[in-house]
Amino acid sequence: MAEVSLRQLSKVYAGGVEAVSDVSLDVTDGEMIVLVGPSGCGKSTTLRMIAGLEEVTSGDILIGNRSVVGVPPAKRDIAMVFQNYALYPHMTVGQNMEFGLRMRGVARAARQQRVADVAGQLGIAELLQRRPRELSGGQRQRVALGRAMVRDPQVFLLDEPLSNLDAKLRVQTRGEIAALHRRLGATMIYVTHDQVEAMTLGDRLVLMEGGRVRQVGTPREIYDRPANAFAATFIGSPAMNMLSGDVRGGQLTLSGNPIRRPVAKSIADGPLRVGIRPEHLLFGSRPGVVSLVELGGAEVVAAEYLGHETLFRTSLAGHELLVRTANPSVAIGDRVLLACDASHVHLFAATGDQPRVEEGP
Repeated sequence: MAEVSLRQLSKVYAGGVEAVSDVSLDVTDGEMIVLVGPSGCGKSTTLRMIAGLEEVTSGDILIGNRSVVGVPPAKRDIAMVFQNYALYPHMTVGQNMEFGLRMRGVARAARQQRVADVAGQLGIAELLQRRPRELSGGQRQRVALGRAMVRDPQVFLLDEPLSNLDAKLRVQTRGEIAALHRRLGATMIYVTHDQVEAMTLGDRLVLMEGGRVRQVGTPREIYDRPANAFAATFIGSPAMNMLSGDVRGGQLTLSGNPIRRPVAKSIADGPLRVGIRPEHLLFGSRPGVVSLVELGGAEVVAAEYLGHETLFRTSLAGHELLVRTANPSVAIGDRVLLACDASHVHLFAATGDQPRVEEGP
């Protein structure tokens, strides 16, 4: 396996359309990195430049300390798993899996042994004589993974590999990919728009928007401490609630109520965006909790029962706030007091790129 480094990587299409802008990233040997973001954010273009399927406008790509810009895809020692599987319909599963080895001149006995070993690991040994049309979506995806594995590449590149599967099969297959990564110790770069998929698979996430990297960190780091308002609202399901706040003389107010929590002296007076995750909103007060902030009276307008928890939609001073709780004690139409723990309040600038505002005195 190998390290991958991106150095100020950019891609500009004809007409001046900038798909990727100044992306720098170091992927360590054996790491699973997930590029995640909304459609059109540049994540697939970045992956395709690493694979050699898109030309680089500027910057550099190093695989194992070797620059591969201008190197043909077949000579980069990478294997790519596509969204649509890209299996040859006229070939059997076994022939599809060994095709890359045959093109590299590997002896027949050696490549058949390699295919048998990988098929056994993936639980598809009984499918080797079938053709792709005879397989389910999940089986096709295993074959596509197996075709990449038999080559024993330095880097695996996976572009939305689960998007064509139904919800149940996606959950099952992402678990298999996670187990496969642990077993192989492989360097993997994985692209998805699904933030739940990203959170469950990635050692680290690379959150992209508009062709730029907005934050890099572990799933927990990005969830607990988003670097900007975009990260706060994209990562997390449901998304973080965002409200308008204000700082005057070192005092933060939210919905007109002061929040008993230090505000850095460097924060200038003026408006802020205030984020609170749905699980950190409470119904009612909690006597004795010094850091509790009462936001005011709200109306419960909808409820989504999810089995292990309930998601309530509430209306507070014209703002819709989501409350997630495992112990529902209210019903649609109720008037409730909304409160939150001040230690779980996130502060962001109200304008520009809306970066996180550091808290504390």
